[in-house]
Amino acid sequence: MIRSLMKLRHIEVINALLQTGSLSSAAKVLNISQPSATKHLQHAESSLGYALFRRHAGRLHPTPELLQLAPAIRHAYAGFDDVRRTAVNLRGHPQAKLRVATVPALAGLLPEAYAALHAKHPMVRYEFSTGHHDELAQWLLLREIDLAVAFDPVSHPALGSEAVGSCRLVCAALPVVLGKYKAYPQIDAACLSAMPLIELMGSDPVGQLVSSYAERFGWPFPAPLLVKTHQVALELAACGQGVAVVDEISARRFQPALQVLVIEPETQISVRAMFLQSSTLSAAATHFIAACKAAAQVR
Repeated sequence: MIRSLMKLRHIEVINALLQTGSLSSAAKVLNISQPSATKHLQHAESSLGYALFRRHAGRLHPTPELLQLAPAIRHAYAGFDDVRRTAVNLRGHPQAKLRVATVPALAGLLPEAYAALHAKHPMVRYEFSTGHHDELAQWLLLREIDLAVAFDPVSHPALGSEAVGSCRLVCAALPVVLGKYKAYPQIDAACLSAMPLIELMGSDPVGQLVSSYAERFGWPFPAPLLVKTHQVALELAACGQGVAVVDEISARRFQPALQVLVIEPETQISVRAMFLQSSTLSAAATHFIAACKAAAQVR
């Protein structure tokens, strides 16, 4: 209602008058002439159909009508001020804020990607979070995040994606647990059937792949240890509690404490960045995807 009756300049002048109590002071605050400030006030009062200020003792005092209207005016002005400050920030860097979410297993990509991106966009505010595959898609659709990074993300007509990289299925354990296999870079999947495996729930693409390997090669599932996240599986392996079967990107974060062996036959697991099809990626988002690609390269 306010915006339909008054222009932005009207709201700015009235807000300045509420703060200063005089047309000359309000004009200085807004960097306009006093006659211009007077003209905008008169136009606002004409549009509304009632007076907004009464002059008393050389100062302008709000009318009862304006006192009721003032909270809405301040709220409207604050909104315009946010727009102005954001626009100014965007002049110096492509996006004032970048919100990124990953599945927990890929959270290890964030520090390296952030370090590379921060050098290009030091003024951007970054928000990082983790969630399950279905949650990431929902957050994107609700515009609660700008980017998501996941394994083989779900297909949705409103979502686009870009390849970040790929990794292999590996097993990770202390050398003493691996025994004679500790000296090899690979291990045959069938050999894992005799090892104390830590079972990974099959809720994500990696977990589903682990389940298929277990059935195909006779792994001892259900195992004594069942976990939901790759991180927990690796933490347990680091404590000598068994062998974690996870993705290569997660496992490398625990090297050299854990010996990591590629499981044969090898299977490539796709890692992709997801985003809304209808949204144009900012320069910061584009650079972040590029940084994730570099960080995803398994060394």
